[in-house]
Amino acid sequence: MTAKVKALSPLASLINDECHPIGGIYNLDYGKAIVLTDDFSKDKAGGVPLGVYLLAAAGHQTDSGFVLDDEELVLLRVRGTTALPNEADLVQTRLAVVRDATATGRAFDDVTDTLTRLELQQSAFDCEVIGTFFLQQGSGSTLDFGADIDNVVSSAKYQVFLPSPKVLSWLASYPETGADDTLPLGSVRFASTTRRARVSGTNNAEVRVHISDFIGRKTAVFGMTRTGKSNTIKTLVTAIHRYASEQQEPIGQLIFDPQGEYASENKQDNTGLRLIGDAATVRIYRFGATGADPQIRPLGMNFFDLENLAAVTDFVSSAVLDQYGSYAYVKNFTSINWDEPPHQNASEWAAWSRARVGIYGLLALCGFQGTSFSEHSKNRPHATVGFTWNKAEFDDFDKAHPQLVTPPPGSGNVYQLRTPQGARQVTLWMADKRTWNTATNNAKDMKPFSFIGEVLERASVKAAIRTLTDFHSTASAERPEDQIWDDMLNGRLTIVDLSYGTGDVPRIISENIVTHLLNQASVLFRSNQDPVRFQIVVEEAHNLFERGSKEVAANPWVRLSKEAAKYKIGMVYATQEVSSVDQRILSNTSNWLVAHLNSDNETRELSHYYDFRTWADSIRRCEDVGFVRMKTYSGKYIVPVQVAKFDHEMINQARLAGGLSPILRPDEADA
Repeated sequence: MTAKVKALSPLASLINDECHPIGGIYNLDYGKAIVLTDDFSKDKAGGVPLGVYLLAAAGHQTDSGFVLDDEELVLLRVRGTTALPNEADLVQTRLAVVRDATATGRAFDDVTDTLTRLELQQSAFDCEVIGTFFLQQGSGSTLDFGADIDNVVSSAKYQVFLPSPKVLSWLASYPETGADDTLPLGSVRFASTTRRARVSGTNNAEVRVHISDFIGRKTAVFGMTRTGKSNTIKTLVTAIHRYASEQQEPIGQLIFDPQGEYASENKQDNTGLRLIGDAATVRIYRFGATGADPQIRPLGMNFFDLENLAAVTDFVSSAVLDQYGSYAYVKNFTSINWDEPPHQNASEWAAWSRARVGIYGLLALCGFQGTSFSEHSKNRPHATVGFTWNKAEFDDFDKAHPQLVTPPPGSGNVYQLRTPQGARQVTLWMADKRTWNTATNNAKDMKPFSFIGEVLERASVKAAIRTLTDFHSTASAERPEDQIWDDMLNGRLTIVDLSYGTGDVPRIISENIVTHLLNQASVLFRSNQDPVRFQIVVEEAHNLFERGSKEVAANPWVRLSKEAAKYKIGMVYATQEVSSVDQRILSNTSNWLVAHLNSDNETRELSHYYDFRTWADSIRRCEDVGFVRMKTYSGKYIVPVQVAKFDHEMINQARLAGGLSPILRPDEADA
């Protein structure tokens, strides 16, 4: 085989693609290599920053290019400098040069001869051996990677090269796959100081990630406040949305947004996740929404929608139990069975029907607003609430409150209520008259209403129920949990804006949503149906996955952390504190994006995973926004990345992939 052919082999082509020679290995171990270099070679290559990749190759230079003696390349990472064997002599010589130059006022080069200057420019890099690139057996051209080396030689046979921008991009984006699932995330960045990187062009070395790495797996985004966590998440979310559109594969994404930064547009540059789609593909749920904006839906449900009775009673019971669960009257109240019995069982249905009047009356008494009942699944915007009553009691009530209750047309005993205010008056009247036991021969059948009557007298219980008024919205046609599950089924990007909620409302609504999604996913899993692939993005995750917290089976966040992988649910969690996240979650995290952390406690915890120990000092020292160290599921090693700024170009790429027209930047609109 001629030298020209050898220089064109897949491995040799990497070296011959404008990589810069910087020296050679003079000491090789299985885990480290000492590289001899000099100032001239480093300067010509454009600088050698800490953490940079180097390629070591056994071979020689020919007129046709570099030719390999062994068909392999060893990948190194610079982790510092080290002393040369003659370092003591060099230090003495450098000391003499500095002393003579300072004393005489002459330049350093003027007080030394050429050979001495060349000797003094020599130095050595301490490098970590990351692994070996080699050709797969029998493939001819397919490159493989091993995370070690399988031989150590003592001879100085390896020459060392600094990758060109093109090769650096290939290294940072490795491995390549046949599937077109890669999208750009940013560019390679090794140092906070980027002067030489800009000159050499390595700052433009693109990093592409496999979107499939993030789908159905756990992703951690760590970093201090204002170091680019939100920008990183926006970039990832946009890339996944674009990928799903290009592949015509529904992949839902749900973002819990505690500060409203994902749901709102950036006022400075008018960017925002809501812009990557329209009302059919991107939806925002927010407290107080009226439906005027088709993209923004109420984050709440109509408590007077008869179809929501089970959810309403769950909400009310949870709110009361959380605060006053030790009292007997609370236990009685929350023990009411709200499943509708068959009409044939007259006494049980009578008890249930009155209890339903009682719960709606209690809500109206606690300040829940509404002018009518509804029943969305039956398309009845003005439904009625039926309940049993005897004529004598109705006649007494109707004299005091005429036309609030409609009597049966014939001789029946099922009366109808049309408004929540009517339920309020009936509930107060029955409680005042103590008549809930008089309409039946079996007093115990009326206990559900009597339990409601007990809490009517408790101001504390009513105060607990009033905390739920933010959940109530007559503009909502159905429960947000059901709507969001439908969003996930249809691959929409969904943002739950929790910034408008007060007290425990954001916690309760987010937990209810997660519980509902997990329950729906569990149904599919148990019935052997294909899972619904979607992502859940959680900000301030240290509040949810706190290490050492009590594990409760009913805790939805504990369930999510344990069951997400089983149901093919991806999870992106962002936090400032690595040490606060349960170790079992960290151990099962596939993708890591780590920005600046200012504490050695946090970087020490981080150092337990992969080879983040190498980057610990840089992570603490460099505070540049968007500068992350990334390890992905398919990635073979950590890549330092400057994450691209979320901008209109990303937005428009996602829109075009989804068949939407691009939007103008503010400066373009003004022009």
